[in-house]
Amino acid sequence: MNQSLKKLLRNEMVIATEKFSDISEIRVRCDKNLVVYTFGGRYVLDYIARREDIDYILKIATSRSLYAFEESVKSGFISFEGGIRIGLAGEAVLDNGKLRVIKNINAIVIRVAKSVQTLPIEVFPIIDNFDNTLILSPPFLGKTTILREMTRRLSNKGNDILVIDERNELSATISGVQNLDLGANTDVMVGVPKVNCYEGAVRTMSPDIIVTDEIFGEKEVDCIIDAVRSGIKIMATAHGDNIDKFLKNKVYSPLKDIVSNYLLLGDSVGKVKEVRCNCSG
Repeated sequence: MNQSLKKLLRNEMVIATEKFSDISEIRVRCDKNLVVYTFGGRYVLDYIARREDIDYILKIATSRSLYAFEESVKSGFISFEGGIRIGLAGEAVLDNGKLRVIKNINAIVIRVAKSVQTLPIEVFPIIDNFDNTLILSPPFLGKTTILREMTRRLSNKGNDILVIDERNELSATISGVQNLDLGANTDVMVGVPKVNCYEGAVRTMSPDIIVTDEIFGEKEVDCIIDAVRSGIKIMATAHGDNIDKFLKNKVYSPLKDIVSNYLLLGDSVGKVKEVRCNCSG
């Protein structure tokens, strides 16, 4: 088991989960069974999570000062060493309609980022002659993992890349240090709403490629289109189980005019179900 994950869990929880070597997610709900996800499936464990378990995890993740992580908590998650992200659920406290803090946290989702330096064979033509690329899949099928490895390889080929990592899932940056390898020529902007980053990225960082995970909404689509018009290439992921269906959505249909390559994952983790590649150069 990931040593950072062991550090995060109480002894009883480590014992309950130690038989799994490839954990991708643990769901801890107060007074309910612990649930573990691996790349092989979903497992409900014979362990009832307690309030003390959640409190312990939060203390370790925040170095015993949840207040110090207030800005991160507003976004609904906390980052921990080793590429771990902890999603939070509880009672929302609002200030003028905006989330100020989450209190009485009663459920957490521990997600373990995976750095896998292998790729499906269908991806290599896209890397060899890169153009704007969109990776689609339902949840938990590896799109972020594939995006991370494609970023690393494109960066090591000499492309200057800026990763806009709003939720710190791609880089697992802690105290300014990237815990996951994104390549020799990759810069990362962490924790800032993506729509606030695109224009500044174009003006100040001048990347060859902007990479981002899970595009969402009309504003972000507009930002991506503006970046491409400025001569920057884009690589991103989005939730979807069908390329044509995704592009028929009125919010995402403008991407048809700028995206050359599509990868659709499905059936099992990391498996390319469909590829549309305009890689003629």
